[in-house]
Amino acid sequence: MIKNKSAFPILDKFFLEQRIEESSIIIKQAIQQTDKPLVIQFSGGRDSMVMLKLVQEVTDNFVCSYMQTGIDFPESVEFAKLSARNLNCDLLISTPKDHLGDFFERLASFRTFPTVRSTWCNRDLKVRPQQKMLNRIFGKGNITKLIGVRRSESSRRMSIYKWGNFTRPDNNVGGANNVYPILHWTDADILGFIEARKLSTSTLYKKYGVSGCYWCPFYQPSIYKKIIRDMPELYNEFVRWEEEIGPSVGNYIYLSDIIKQVQQESYAIQV
Repeated sequence: MIKNKSAFPILDKFFLEQRIEESSIIIKQAIQQTDKPLVIQFSGGRDSMVMLKLVQEVTDNFVCSYMQTGIDFPESVEFAKLSARNLNCDLLISTPKDHLGDFFERLASFRTFPTVRSTWCNRDLKVRPQQKMLNRIFGKGNITKLIGVRRSESSRRMSIYKWGNFTRPDNNVGGANNVYPILHWTDADILGFIEARKLSTSTLYKKYGVSGCYWCPFYQPSIYKKIIRDMPELYNEFVRWEEEIGPSVGNYIYLSDIIKQVQQESYAIQV
């Protein structure tokens, strides 16, 4: 992570200024798309922190929306609340009970874990509960949501999000548009902006490399190993369900096997 301004190259500063200008234009265009406040998808993560600050520099007609899944790190929820309070943002929190039930209730219905090709957890635990909450508060109609997706995060996102396509309808819910103000930002841009604006970031990044949910179909075994070393009890219910319907980690890997591996490594170190 960048420690001081001198560590941030001049060329990167130039590109960051261009990113900020581009994002400001996208946000201003988003304002014209709706007669309701802009809704910032706010997780308390780095990207959503940057997006919140960018929006604040353009308008004060917005709210932050945290989509609580029920399988969040406890620290994620508390950090989102604290960050929103410190940045003077109204924080709305949706929960799966606003829709069809929690993760394991939906799992009992689907009888299969979410995968990278079928992320029903995002749809049923996040997007649809949030939309019901927003409709209840603001009424039905065009709701514009600002989402901190970046193309540079993965080859998958490179293929899904086309260059320059900053706005698209939300396919999971009607009457909503998704806008991507930081679509072209790089890791260096994000870190440079955080440093320049003196924004706080979650300690979960340093611990595990992720924040938000402690289980995700996109997580690799290396992430789970880090979490298990501190909080193996988080996965007790996942392990129980694995006995019924199969592995929960990509490439047919069982969490129970990862837990055993961590225990063996810990024992070897102690010996």
